[in-house]
Amino acid sequence: MIYGLAIVVVFLLLLQDFLLVALLQVNFNKYEEDQNPDFPKVSVLIPCRNEAQSLPHCLDSIEKLDYPKDRIQFVFGNDRSTDETAEILGAWVAGHSNSILVEVVEGDGKRRNGKANALFQMAKSAAGDMYLFTDADCKVPSKWAKSMVLAQKNADAGIVTGITHIGAESLFGNMQAFDWWLSLGMVKVMNDLGISVTSMGNNMLISKKAHDSVGGFEGIPFSLTEDFEIGKSIEKEGYKAVHHVSVDNLVETLPQQNLKGLLDQRKRWMHGAMDLPMYWRAVLAMQVLFFPAIIYLCFLHPFEGVVVWLIKVVIQSLFIYLFSLKTGQKLKIASLFLFEIYYLFTSWSTIVYYFWPSKTDWKGRKYG
Repeated sequence: MIYGLAIVVVFLLLLQDFLLVALLQVNFNKYEEDQNPDFPKVSVLIPCRNEAQSLPHCLDSIEKLDYPKDRIQFVFGNDRSTDETAEILGAWVAGHSNSILVEVVEGDGKRRNGKANALFQMAKSAAGDMYLFTDADCKVPSKWAKSMVLAQKNADAGIVTGITHIGAESLFGNMQAFDWWLSLGMVKVMNDLGISVTSMGNNMLISKKAHDSVGGFEGIPFSLTEDFEIGKSIEKEGYKAVHHVSVDNLVETLPQQNLKGLLDQRKRWMHGAMDLPMYWRAVLAMQVLFFPAIIYLCFLHPFEGVVVWLIKVVIQSLFIYLFSLKTGQKLKIASLFLFEIYYLFTSWSTIVYYFWPSKTDWKGRKYG
């Protein structure tokens, strides 16, 4: 019985990975066109909480955005920071007439998490027809705004999710980067099949019309993953959601610095994952259950088990590599084989940590 189940799980995972590679190549939707339309006015919303170290890099990147200066507005939110965040933002806003600084006040923590509360208050000052979202620890490319707007216009979408990668030099950071490539690659493939999965709050566009249709971040149910929740709510209103992946909208973010930070991040994401439809949770479960299944088969049939495991690693690595190429990135193939060890450990550690009776930590705030 157990042997048969192990065979089925391993076979389905291999089939799934093979289909991911095939669909990535034959069904990859591009939403940009080489055109120069009349660009709408956009508001870029960046919530900040104790981001003094990363803010200069973020501000430098948005300074270089290639978008008509009279058609773009920057809305920053200082979410009760205790470091120099407020001073850095104040100085930048003072030198840019198209920007505004919102001092975020304490909200109702039972209705909205901290970030959703900040975005709800910031949106009141947003004057654009399109809202672009990123985080203070991110760097955006110069064509980011144009790329996201073009995708929205060409797809006639209410919400556009971009692509984000982790910029890292350490081994731990690189492993996190591969994890993001794999996860977001799967999201992209599913979205191009017409199955929307999630949104990413550090690289996201929402039309004002779609935003207002759900009451903004105040109107959505409480969730630790507010980006996922608002995306789901917007789709329920009948708006189209697309996942846009290109060289021009690749945002760079920072890795978690230690295992505790990584597990806190994953625990928060797991809360969103548990609200996904059953078929998507089955896909995620297949990824996790592969490891005990293949270890069991390796114990019974060492040679055959190792060969099958290597085949899985090769297909998975090929998928990650090919997906990264869609954004002009070239990953080191050799490092991708190390990722399997990391993936085994973090997959099961995340599950244990999610069910562990502790609160979820987000920037010093405790939930749960």
